[in-house]
Amino acid sequence: MRENSGHRFEEVGGIGCLMLTLCACLVSIFTKSYFWHALFVLWLVILFTYFGFLKQSIVYLAVYVFTVVWLTTAVPRGILFPSPMLLGMIYKFIVPVMAAYLTFHIPSGKLIAVFQKCAMPRTALLILVVIIRFIPTISEETRAIWEAMRVRGFVGSGAKIFLHPLKTMEYAVVPLIFRSIKVADELAAASIVRGIEKPGKKESYYSISISKTDVVMLVISGCLLVVSII
Repeated sequence: MRENSGHRFEEVGGIGCLMLTLCACLVSIFTKSYFWHALFVLWLVILFTYFGFLKQSIVYLAVYVFTVVWLTTAVPRGILFPSPMLLGMIYKFIVPVMAAYLTFHIPSGKLIAVFQKCAMPRTALLILVVIIRFIPTISEETRAIWEAMRVRGFVGSGAKIFLHPLKTMEYAVVPLIFRSIKVADELAAASIVRGIEKPGKKESYYSISISKTDVVMLVISGCLLVVSII
């Protein structure tokens, strides 16, 4: 089942994920109805499950349900903890964050191929290349650091983390900063070696064609966007 899900996700193109993220941003900005907002989140959860990100979809859905329930039931009764402002930000940003999660999990070459076809300036393209490759790499580094902290006993119970937050942050942030500097240098060097600074037209291993999966995903997302705005 996992292999089939991975094969399905390989069919998604850079244009499809970028347009899905754009639709998610527009829904987050213009949709006033809780119903249509929740329906778009449910659609993203279906996409997550279809592409093999079941655990992530459960986490996002749980956070969204808690946020909406707290905003609609507890806040009107005067319960101001957690902060309504924080919950409002989560409510607004969770839709584009979910779409961006899918976008950053496709091969970065697919996204770079799309930007190259847009005749983007070389400097801006170099910055985008580093950002696109940097975010998922740092996510992996963060998990590796956290696992190393857990094995060495620096991460204990939740009470220990809560009582000693500065010490926990020190053990996590300091190695992450040094790893980030090294990773950034490596990514910039790799981009230069692969010809990012070479003038002239550049080609990509990936095509920017739209697959059937992209069409279905964008048609449903576009319909939900139009209906939610109207």
